[in-house]
Amino acid sequence: MKYLRVIIAFSVCLFALCFNSCEQDFVNNNPDIVKFPPEIEAIFNTPVTSNNITCSTPSCHGNENSSSGMNLVDWQKAINGSDNGTMIIPYNGFWSHLYGVVNNDTLAGPVSNIAFSEYHKIDPQNVSVIKNWIDQGAKSADGQIGFTNVSKLDKTFITNQASDLVAVLQSDSKRVLRLIPVGGRSSQLDAPHYVKVSPDKNFFYISLIQEGYIEKFDINTDYPFSKLDRIQIGLNPAHIEISPDGLNGYVTNFDASGSERIIRRFNTNSPMQITGVFQDQKLTAPHGMALTADGNHLFIASEIGEYLFKINTDSFINSDTTVLKEPIDPSVPPNGQGTGNFKPYQIVLSHDESKLFVSCRGSNEIRVYRTDDLSLISQIFLGNNSYPLLIKISNDGNYLFTCNRNNNTVSVINTNTLTITSTINGVGIQPHGVDFTKDGQYAIIACETQSGFDGHHPTVGSTKIGVSRVIKMSNFSLMENRIEMGSFPAGIEVVK
Repeated sequence: MKYLRVIIAFSVCLFALCFNSCEQDFVNNNPDIVKFPPEIEAIFNTPVTSNNITCSTPSCHGNENSSSGMNLVDWQKAINGSDNGTMIIPYNGFWSHLYGVVNNDTLAGPVSNIAFSEYHKIDPQNVSVIKNWIDQGAKSADGQIGFTNVSKLDKTFITNQASDLVAVLQSDSKRVLRLIPVGGRSSQLDAPHYVKVSPDKNFFYISLIQEGYIEKFDINTDYPFSKLDRIQIGLNPAHIEISPDGLNGYVTNFDASGSERIIRRFNTNSPMQITGVFQDQKLTAPHGMALTADGNHLFIASEIGEYLFKINTDSFINSDTTVLKEPIDPSVPPNGQGTGNFKPYQIVLSHDESKLFVSCRGSNEIRVYRTDDLSLISQIFLGNNSYPLLIKISNDGNYLFTCNRNNNTVSVINTNTLTITSTINGVGIQPHGVDFTKDGQYAIIACETQSGFDGHHPTVGSTKIGVSRVIKMSNFSLMENRIEMGSFPAGIEVVK
C-alpha cells in the first residue's frame, strides 16, 4: 500500500505537469501555515527534474493529501511527521529520516532507497543545507523548535547502543523528539546499554558498557542536553538500579573475563562516587538486577557463574548473614565458572515480590524462583533458539513480556498461571528491551536491528538504522508503527 500511494501520487503529479509548471505552482498565503526558513523553503520548491517537479508540488508533498502524509509546505506538519512517523529530529540531521530520503551519498550518511528515488534525491549542496538546518534545531521561519514543551511524564528513553545516543520518544504519539549524544570518547564506541529513571522522575542514568562509565542526565532540560555527572564504574557496566530515596545506585559489571566479579554501589549526588563494592567468586559476569520496593534487598543474576544472589543492602558485604546465594540449577558448580547451559541474563520481581523471573538465554527459558529462599518454582520453555534478553512485567502485574532476540518474537507469560499466553511473531529484528506506556495500553519493543532492516524504506550502504516496534496490549497484536532512531536500540524505560 505504501508504494501504491507513491505511484498514485506520482501519477497525479505528472498529470498536473501537463497543465501547469510545478516551478511556480506552490504559492500559499494561508496565515495559518507555519513557514520554513527561506533557504529551506527554496529547496523544497526547487525543480528536481527538467519537468519542474518539486517537493512541494500539491500532488506530492504540498497539501492535505500529501504523499505518505508528509507535508513540506507547513513546518509544523512536517515536524509532526508522516504516516511513517517522525521525519525530522531536531538537532540530529544524520538520523532524521528526511535526510535519508534526500541523501544519495552512503559515505555521508543513511540513504533510503525509496520508490521513484530519482524524484526525491537532491544535489549534495542542498542535502548539506537541510542537514545543517536540522542539526541547528530545524527551526521554523519565526524561530520555533519542535517538541519543546513535552512533559517529563510523556517521555520514553531508549539507548541506541551502536550510535552513542539515547532516543527520547513522546510516549503517547510514539514520535522521536530528540537524540541525546552520550559518552566521553569521540574516536571509539562507548555503547549506552541500559537506562534507568530516578524514582522522583527528574533524572535518568545510562551505563556505557564499553567505555566503563555511568552518566546522569536531567530529564527536564532540552538542547544543549544537560549531562549532570559521569563516573568511571569498572568493566562493562550493565544494569542499573536506583534506591527508592534516589540517593544510591547499584550497577552490575558484566565482565566476562571474571577479573572483577563485582557489584558496585554509588551515590547519585554530584560528584558521583563509588561507595561500596560487593564481590563474590560465584559472581562471574553479573547482568540482571532487581531491587525491592523498600530498597532493602537486591537480587542479582550472574550469567557465567549461573548463580542467584539476594543481598541485604544495609550492609552490602559478603557474609552468610547478609547474603543468600543459590545456583540457578543443581548442576551448576560452585567455582563461579557455570555450565554454559543456562546463562541467566535478566531478572524482575513480581509485583507482590514473592517471585523472581529470570531470562535464561542459554536454555531458552524463563525460570521462576521464590524470593524468600531462591528455590525453583517453574521452568517455562520459550522455543528453540529464542535467546531471551530483557523482560518486564506489565503495569497491572498480570503479564511478563520476554524479548526473544534470535527468533524475533515476544513471549507473553501469565504471571499467575506461569504459562505462555501468547507468542507474538515478527516483532522487528532482534527484540532486545521492552517497557509499557503509562496508560498500560501499549508495549514498546526496542529491537537491535543489526542483521537486517525493518524501517520505513529499504536502505543502501552500511549505516544501520535502529527500529522499535509497538504491541497493543488489549489483544497482543503487533502494530504497524516503525519507530526509527539511532543504531541498535537496547535498553528502554518509560517515565511513569
